This record gives sequence, C-alpha cells and structure tokens, in this order.
Amino acid sequence: MSIKSIAVLSSVIILIVLLSACDRKNGTIVDIIELPTDYELTLYGADEGIYPNTDILKDPNNPYADANVYMENVWDLNDECPSAKSKFYLWATILAKSPTGEYQYYTAQSLHELYTVGGSENAREQAKKAYRATLDHFFDSVTWWQAWWINDETYYAVLLRNLVGESMYDPSELNLLPLYNDPAQALADLSEWGYYYNTDLGTVSKIN
Repeated sequence: MSIKSIAVLSSVIILIVLLSACDRKNGTIVDIIELPTDYELTLYGADEGIYPNTDILKDPNNPYADANVYMENVWDLNDECPSAKSKFYLWATILAKSPTGEYQYYTAQSLHELYTVGGSENAREQAKKAYRATLDHFFDSVTWWQAWWINDETYYAVLLRNLVGESMYDPSELNLLPLYNDPAQALADLSEWGYYYNTDLGTVSKIN
C-alpha cells in the first residue's frame, strides 16, 4: 500500500468514529454504527435521560441502545465520543440500565455541553431537568476527581449537588454557557425545587 493510500485510510479512521453494537442476548457484534456529531436533539420522550425514565433504550436515534455499556467501559467510551450528542446517548443509556447519581449528572452535563456547542433548546431544557433529577434522586451522591498533582492515581469525592449548583448558577469555569439569561433565575428555579445554593460557599442544601 502506498504512503498516500495509508494517509487517506488513516484520515477516514480518524474522521469516522464507529461503535460496535452487540446483540443483547448473547453479546455478539451485529452491526457497526456511526456515532452522531450534529447539534440537533430530537427526544423520543419528554423525560428521556431523566431518572427513572428509560425511553432512551427505545430511542431509534440512540447508537448505544444495543451496545454493551457498563461501569467498567463507560469512561473509555466517553473518551471516544466525537460529540456532546454522543455523550448524552452514552450517559443516558447507562443511567437507564444502572441508575446512579454520577450517571444522571454526566447526562445533564452532556446536555449542557450540547447546548453550549450547538444552541439546542431541547438540550438546554433537558439539562435543567437532568440537574434537578440529580438533586431529587441522588442528593448525597458523589463523583470522583483525580488529584492530578499527585504522581500516583489518587481520587477524592466531590458532592454532585454542589456541581449542580455551580453548573446552574455560573458554569463559566466549566467552559459551559449559562442555562439562564440571569443567574438569579437559576437560584429561583433551585428554590422552587426545594434547594438553596450558597453562592459564596458553592454549596447546595435542602430548604426545610
């Protein structure tokens, strides 16, 4: 094979990100599916990606519906996602299969990212719902961040509820666009849902 042919082939491999879908009964590969890279989000159901809804597993646009997505490989699959839209389908799929606060939060974050990069209003409103579901159903859940300044692999817990507060009130440090025209609107929504975000401490608590 010529050097030119190899270069062309490499370009194709880099540009087209594919997923091997597996039969749910025996796990054998049944198809190769191209992951979406566009910015439009058409929802199969009004609460798709919001626990306890599982419409994501029926969504014909979901490339992960028949794939083996599980705790041990979800982060590798996330790193291979070519777009925020692909990340939404990935995290919403594992959320439907194995509900945890982490999966709900990262579903919300992927929707927030999709709104940021493409301006999808569907993604914007769904992100708000997903953030609320993180608070309503997984209030005490955490995610794990790596202490990158330490040589060995050391991780520490971060409360998801505080990340939700930051994401809704001022997500600029997360490189995400605001979901609200005014941050006071985010505080109002949180209050209506039964939560208080301390903007000085960056913490979320329940309103008694």
